[in-house]
Amino acid sequence: MNFVLAAALVVAAIAAVGVVAAPQTIYSALSLVVTVIMLAVAYLALNAQFLFVVQLIVYAGAVMVLFVFIIALLDPASDERPRLTDPRLWVGTVAVVALTGAVMGAAAQGATMVGTHDDPYRTFSFPAALVNVAGNTQTAAGQLFTTYVVPFEVTSLLLLVAAIGAVYLTRAVREENAP
Repeated sequence: MNFVLAAALVVAAIAAVGVVAAPQTIYSALSLVVTVIMLAVAYLALNAQFLFVVQLIVYAGAVMVLFVFIIALLDPASDERPRLTDPRLWVGTVAVVALTGAVMGAAAQGATMVGTHDDPYRTFSFPAALVNVAGNTQTAAGQLFTTYVVPFEVTSLLLLVAAIGAVYLTRAVREENAP
């Protein structure tokens, strides 16, 4: 099982590089699909079946279909890539490297974010007793559809607004270019 996990994470890392290095937007989206699927395989290798299914259904299925649909609407032939002299490219690169280093440093020191029941900053870390009684899938699903149902629905609303905005922007561009 460790080989499957390592292979999935290596392929996910390569595909993630493809997301930012692909010459066209549609190839970036397809690389993102591979990344999401490989993360789902990693969840399965870690015995998190619920996260595996949610990753496939929600991210690889619904969200990626939405991304590809929006990319198709926005005319992918008009992609403009930043030049190496663009300062935004270098600021973004430095920010990504710094953030990745900070996260890796915190992970190497064993930092976790487990709060108490009354702590508003608690994360999805569940007490072992609750997981042992109800099971991993049931515990995560119960929290998702009770405690975290509002953020879940807000995320779906944001995706809907993004799709409507993309359709509106495409229509406005097409009307400007109409003879």
